[in-house]
Amino acid sequence: MSKWSDSTWIKEQLQRKWENGHIPRELLCHTGLFPLTFPLKKPNSAEISNSFADVYEWVRALRDTSRINRGYGYDLVEKEVVHRQSGRNSLPTHAVIPTIDDALQLIKKNRDADIIRKGAHLILSELTILSEWVQKHPLKVLQYNDDWSSILSVLRWFYEHPNSGLYMRQMDIPGVDTKFVENRKRIISELLDRVLPETYINQVTTSFELRYGLCEKPKRIRMRFLDPEMFLYGLEDITAPIEQMTLFCPEVSTVFITENEINGLSFPNVKDSIVIFGLGYAVDSLNTISWLKVKDVYYWGDIDTHGFVILDQVRKFLPHTKSILMNEDILLNYRDLWVMEEKPFLGNLSCLTEAERRLFYLLQDNSWGENVRLEQERIPFGRIQDEIKALF
Repeated sequence: MSKWSDSTWIKEQLQRKWENGHIPRELLCHTGLFPLTFPLKKPNSAEISNSFADVYEWVRALRDTSRINRGYGYDLVEKEVVHRQSGRNSLPTHAVIPTIDDALQLIKKNRDADIIRKGAHLILSELTILSEWVQKHPLKVLQYNDDWSSILSVLRWFYEHPNSGLYMRQMDIPGVDTKFVENRKRIISELLDRVLPETYINQVTTSFELRYGLCEKPKRIRMRFLDPEMFLYGLEDITAPIEQMTLFCPEVSTVFITENEINGLSFPNVKDSIVIFGLGYAVDSLNTISWLKVKDVYYWGDIDTHGFVILDQVRKFLPHTKSILMNEDILLNYRDLWVMEEKPFLGNLSCLTEAERRLFYLLQDNSWGENVRLEQERIPFGRIQDEIKALF
């Protein structure tokens, strides 16, 4: 690439103006962007003296590809320079793109520009309320070019069916299936917030379904009875919507909570106990289950920063929760099983015991190596059985 501004450099500046939305925005509303002027990187006095042939070639190439020769593109602003060796010479100082059409031809965006214009016309022919959004986001108009008819149908459906209480699968929109809405929640949500009256929108939730009056897929809790004498009609493993689980109070004294599914399935038998598993960061969905407050609760997670984050999360609504298999002794006994935690949590936690907090900080500080992690499923099963037996 030339150290001085050439035609490629000019196109790159225009491409940036396209990508940051300035040129696409000019397509839809006059912003005064054109004529657009770029100061050129040009040779200095020493370069004119030492590389006059290169300078001459640079000027020739710029002129050959300018609008006066190609019929479109950029004009050159030139300034006469007097040099003691080379005499009087006219050097380009600025490139000027007179019109948006010149810019579009230079960066080959005529087709995209037509798509934006047609898309904007389609949107505003149905929803003039989106005029400001269209002008602000012309590249999104281009991005969803093939989808606008369907997106507009979805917006119209929500407007005509406020707070429907239906599952997304029950939305009956000709030519639009559930997957279409599911895969475009972000853009549809962005537009619904501008199209719908405030009374149609639940402002206190981030759930797409609940925000726009649909019925959300129920959150489900999975639990296993660890005491064969307590199986429910022969059932050991039960999964139920959280609303139903709040009403189901098993006659057990102890509840174990663990992240990993296979650990929940293989958890040792414990008299008068159940294990809840497979929730991960969704563990806060348990905060509505009031009967957990009167049970002995134990949490078992990975020995890494995020394992302690989830433990801290549980303690916020079940402060009596105790941790198991999450101590320094276990971590250091299984060095050969360590893996690396990809994105450690670097903040502070308020609901850990003194020993847990110490281990948490040692992990954050990389005291035993970078991003040390001992996943719960790597701990030998015999050690798990010994730790559980020691509790009772």
